[in-house]
Amino acid sequence: MKGLMQVENWKQTISDGKANRIGHWPLRTDSRDWSEFGRHGREEKIRYQDAAIFDGETSFIILPDVPETNGSEPFTLSLEFKVEDETGKLPGGLFSRYDNDSRAGWHLSVLTQAGVTMSQANWRNLQFGWSSGHSTDAWKDRGTPGNSSFISSMCVCDGSLYVGTFDDAADSIGRVYRLAEDGSWDNCGHPDKSNCVASLVEWEGRLYAGSMRYRAGGSHMKGSVNHEPGGRIYRYEGGQTWSLFAELPVKIESGMPAYNPNEPTVFTGSENDSVGAMTVYQNHLIAMSFYPYGIFAFDADGNVKDLGAPGPMGKTRTFTLAPFRGRLYVGCNETAGVYSRTLESPWEFNGIVPYCDQVYSFAVYQNELMMGIWREGRMYQYNGGIEWTDCGLMGEELEVMGVSVFNGQLYAGTLPGGHVYRYKGGTAWELSAKLEEAPSETDYCRVWSMAVYDGELFAGTLPSGKVWSLKNDPMAMDNRSLTDGWHKVTAVYDLVSLSLYLDGELVSTAQIDANSQIQPQSQIPLLIGQGPQCRFSGRIREVELFDAALPPNTGQSVE
Repeated sequence: MKGLMQVENWKQTISDGKANRIGHWPLRTDSRDWSEFGRHGREEKIRYQDAAIFDGETSFIILPDVPETNGSEPFTLSLEFKVEDETGKLPGGLFSRYDNDSRAGWHLSVLTQAGVTMSQANWRNLQFGWSSGHSTDAWKDRGTPGNSSFISSMCVCDGSLYVGTFDDAADSIGRVYRLAEDGSWDNCGHPDKSNCVASLVEWEGRLYAGSMRYRAGGSHMKGSVNHEPGGRIYRYEGGQTWSLFAELPVKIESGMPAYNPNEPTVFTGSENDSVGAMTVYQNHLIAMSFYPYGIFAFDADGNVKDLGAPGPMGKTRTFTLAPFRGRLYVGCNETAGVYSRTLESPWEFNGIVPYCDQVYSFAVYQNELMMGIWREGRMYQYNGGIEWTDCGLMGEELEVMGVSVFNGQLYAGTLPGGHVYRYKGGTAWELSAKLEEAPSETDYCRVWSMAVYDGELFAGTLPSGKVWSLKNDPMAMDNRSLTDGWHKVTAVYDLVSLSLYLDGELVSTAQIDANSQIQPQSQIPLLIGQGPQCRFSGRIREVELFDAALPPNTGQSVE
């Protein structure tokens, strides 16, 4: 009944002359506009099969300027879409009026982020945001979950934000916490008795955690008194309960010395004690060991395929993982650079850059793969083959760890100053905030983890073990990941707010502050299948634009 009433309200609003359809692109066989305005699209690399098929790399449709969507008047956008990311491509942008140079405009996108140091922070989160390109950043202290000293991982799953921690002061055990509605942190228990939950990932709608015996000397922190090894993957069952999913089958070479807590930066040991980065790639959970070497692919039943380790000897220690354009990329230690592969093909070398001893993070921004490194606080953009372009140094920082695309902007966290920088294009970065104060001149401060949740950017630090959040330009966001299959999304702009509907249900609204620096845009084309993170991988059809703020016209998902 609710869906029928919404349809009738939609039809009545249009028939009363309160709204006009200013564009209709069925995208069944071509990109022509079936409205009276004839705003036909110009397509690039599009195939049709009762919908437009976007390849996640080169496909998009460019439309003429539609003045009614420049921000000076209300509008409503609706479309049907289906995410197809099974091959290892990101979902990306559905529809946008966004300028890459000024980093300003609005976008309707699906955000997936892996390579955020060790976590897959976001998975298929639907967003409708508007970036001014020059907002004022003001960070909020969200407190310390439990008594931790290091926020080692972050992940948005099933409507909630989860964080993994190192060495809770009560018993030196790593735990997982969930942000509660009142801003407090719910204790979700400890998967095992090791000192760190180093990585978190959503896979098939469930939260998974990787455990580690973290050697804190590498961060200039006091070593943990807890020497219990990790090296296992757990699945969250609710409350404070975790079930063992798998243990990494790392092959330890004979003759290797045992773990020595007095030498925390010597990365050897007679047993596997760590799960490092995890991500989802080609319907498999990919997990790597952090101290010993080894990368593994698990299917849903726990069966494992050994992907080996990259490098000339196949023994390289690795730091971070991320899918990009159908390949699995890994950032390495030991000046080894970057490698990539598929599940069936071997590792291929993708280059190394100057002054890089460790590749700590990956991000996909403006359709390109970016990486953050140590021992200069720089990011680089991948150009294919073994070529990378320098995207600039962040102040005098030495390392780039947590990275995130947030409402059209690229943010990066650093060491040793505990800074967050915002990318301005080319080689320019601007300081967003200093989140940590070092106890002494010799101590490190890290902004290690990041995630986008509830329209805000969250960041986790050490040595205080704090979580911080940033909210600036408006962004409506669904904190639950999209399921497989077709969906209908409706994005509504009414001059004072952004509203996001999924399959007829309101999932989020973001208010536009009265002092917002958002300005009407001119001569920026509309793009179907592209957003500020990357191009879309999947199918889109039945795109409609109206010159008024309308309710959604369906209460059910589409088939």
